[in-house]
Amino acid sequence: MYRLIFWPVLAPSFLLGVAMGAMMPVLVLAALELGASAPLASAIVALMGATALVMTVPVGMFIDTVGDRFAMALATGAAVVTISLAVVALAWPTPWSLGLFIASAILRAPVMTAWNLARQAVVAETVPTPQRGQAMTALGGTMRAGSLVGPLCGAALLVFWPLWSVFVFAAACALAGTLLLFVRKLTSGFDAQTMRNKAARTADELAQGVRWRAVGFAGVSVLTLAVARVAQPILVALWGVHLGWTAAQVSLIVAVGAAIELVFMVPGGVLKDRVGRTLTLVLCLGVYGAGFLVAPLWPASPGLIAAVVVMSVGNGLGAGINMTIGADLSPARGRARFLSIWAMFSQAGQLGGPLAVSGLLLAASLPVAITVVGGVALVGALWATLTAPITQLPGRQRS
Repeated sequence: MYRLIFWPVLAPSFLLGVAMGAMMPVLVLAALELGASAPLASAIVALMGATALVMTVPVGMFIDTVGDRFAMALATGAAVVTISLAVVALAWPTPWSLGLFIASAILRAPVMTAWNLARQAVVAETVPTPQRGQAMTALGGTMRAGSLVGPLCGAALLVFWPLWSVFVFAAACALAGTLLLFVRKLTSGFDAQTMRNKAARTADELAQGVRWRAVGFAGVSVLTLAVARVAQPILVALWGVHLGWTAAQVSLIVAVGAAIELVFMVPGGVLKDRVGRTLTLVLCLGVYGAGFLVAPLWPASPGLIAAVVVMSVGNGLGAGINMTIGADLSPARGRARFLSIWAMFSQAGQLGGPLAVSGLLLAASLPVAITVVGGVALVGALWATLTAPITQLPGRQRS
């Protein structure tokens, strides 16, 4: 299975992950260099998130119209173009450079949405259900690995070159990912398997509709996971400062957590296929939520380290669970359009999570904010358990 999807999906996904990972840490810095104020530079990130949310469903409809593989190629090519606009803005400053840079960032949001939806749809179409959890976990793992490698490469470039060099590197990675999609020798087996699967679909499968009640109930659990994931780096950084940690120490513990997540992704993928999606989701949310509660219960540096380790184990086990459940619930016809609707649960959590954290910090305190976010994850685990008879996600598979 891994050999089948490596070149047409996993390798381009890793390269796109490296490109996005390299740009994200310097996005605000680049805007400031072009003359943006601090509030405007921060607003660019929010605008990207809002644009992605608004464009998700139209992008899904577009993918269903043009096809999954063509949409993947189109998205990677468009990523090269949008990143190149940022290079032009930074390398040749003009009065219009800031506007060009902001436009490139906003345009990149729907492009990456198209890429993410298309790659999920094409894997769901090709990989059978008993192996889908491992495939989706590997897919999520490539982006996470890219998010680790990208910033390291960007930091190395900035030692010798100006800021625009990071965007040149990102454009080169996106271009390499695009070219891989057109190497027929590497993708022919994947394309043939996809065509065989499409040809084997029965009339009942094509006519089967979406179980919207199951989607709604499963979506609540996924939303709680998204809230915890987006809140984690914010709360870890704030708690580290609260304990007197330096920025370097906070960055180090975040990197250690990311490495732990990568280690636990592989057993997490096996769990999805062997014990079922619901049990894996419950385990992920339960361990993840418990990790948040460790920090306020042990208000010292060892407590923060333990909290990050526990959170990373839980999050690593649940890597790719959102994409896996979305693929399980998706119909054979109109899959990308459905996945675009499914993605809005996570996007709502990613937008609402930081707002909720800000509100809790204003109304209460940092320990309360951490406790509430951990509680949200635990409630999500309980919800997934209670609604399992309704969602009826794929369960235990024989070894």
